[in-house]
Amino acid sequence: MAVKKTKKLSGQATVTTINTNQKIPVTDANGKVTLISLANLKTALLAGMNLNGLYDGIFIMYHRKSDDYPLMVKPHKWTSLQNSGEIADGVVVVEGGKILVVAPTESTSKLTWSSAAISGGGTTTTNRVTAMNDWNGKANTAATIKASKADAITNTAQYAPGYCNLYSRANANGKGLTAGKWWLPSLGEMFMIYANMTKINYALSLITGATQLVEDWYWTSTENSATNAWYLYLSDGTTNWYTKASSTGGVRAVSAFIV
Repeated sequence: MAVKKTKKLSGQATVTTINTNQKIPVTDANGKVTLISLANLKTALLAGMNLNGLYDGIFIMYHRKSDDYPLMVKPHKWTSLQNSGEIADGVVVVEGGKILVVAPTESTSKLTWSSAAISGGGTTTTNRVTAMNDWNGKANTAATIKASKADAITNTAQYAPGYCNLYSRANANGKGLTAGKWWLPSLGEMFMIYANMTKINYALSLITGATQLVEDWYWTSTENSATNAWYLYLSDGTTNWYTKASSTGGVRAVSAFIV
């Protein structure tokens, strides 16, 4: 009787049979778990879903502690840098030739824009399209701080422009995007944040102590009049104006990629 020889294969990876009904748990930043079936995942991938899209145009900025040099890295590289003692300045959004740095945290309570009616001296318009095309947040905020009077204080942390002007992020050496380098975003800048909100929140979830943007309304530095300023809802894109001295809204400072 002939002996049947068996050929032994070496160095081959073990293949595990996967049940297409198997589900993968995905946890979001709030701890909510969603189960996604492999079949659905396969369908999404075949439909052309770009997994790298989560990173497109988004970076985390920091001032390197060894020499205070400003850098920005893709989100997936941040955890190891943070573990080595680096401190994030904020989340960088690059879009349409513009670069904006979004602060890691925002005001812990909702703030008024000012203590009374004040003509800030920045972009002032009643036209929605003109307001949406305002990219002068830095100049708007500087003008408002300069115009602030005793009866319409803005340059304290309890008012939107002052909170942003006084905001600070420093590395271990006290260097970074410190007070005076931040401003209250204009309506155009806030729309840029809204358009990239999911990506920004993903990057914020990687930064220790950071708080994510919420689907509520935020103040902007674009004025409607001495009495009112424009706002933007990060839930549905609604934009209009509220009374500066009595309405209370969210405040998130922004800055530029600077030394």
